[in-house]
Amino acid sequence: MISEDLEKERKRLDREITFFHFKRAKKIIDKCLRIACKRKEEFFINYFTAQDCILKEKYSEAIKYLEKALHLRRNDGCSYNDKAICLAELGRYKEALQCFNEGIMRDKDCVSLYHNKGWLLNLLEKHKQAVLCFQKALELEPKRVESLYSLGDSYLNLGEEVRAKKYFSLALKEIKGKSHYIYKQIVNQLGSERKKL
Repeated sequence: MISEDLEKERKRLDREITFFHFKRAKKIIDKCLRIACKRKEEFFINYFTAQDCILKEKYSEAIKYLEKALHLRRNDGCSYNDKAICLAELGRYKEALQCFNEGIMRDKDCVSLYHNKGWLLNLLEKHKQAVLCFQKALELEPKRVESLYSLGDSYLNLGEEVRAKKYFSLALKEIKGKSHYIYKQIVNQLGSERKKL
């Protein structure tokens, strides 16, 4: 497995975590860590060690490894994204937003940065700002399920039920067969929407 394959594995890992497939994610992390250690690739050792910490909800420890990874690759959007998520999980929202912004400044094509910044803005009830982030994520990756769903959620929080239903329906179409858990969440959301309309 060459370094490019470890990059592909990072994308695969992101999908598995997004779709709540944590056992699969753990297998990817373990495999990539073995390979990175064997090759003495410090960036990937730190990155995948951080992922292992995140799965174990050891967010402070994960941040330390992600900072080491960022020291080796200053423009790595994935590392900024994960560091910001860890900061948010620790309740350090202002720092998390700053981290997302710095990551976006350094890697404008990292879809996860826009999506997860939107997730945090939704959490902070800044739904109009969140909409812009999810729209940017969808501009870069038009069928990104989690962004379609989250955009629907933002619109729902803004009282725009018709738009919300549109994006929930698009998300439902894209998620089918990929994640039973998320599929069920979307079906439930659409069911509660029908009652409102």
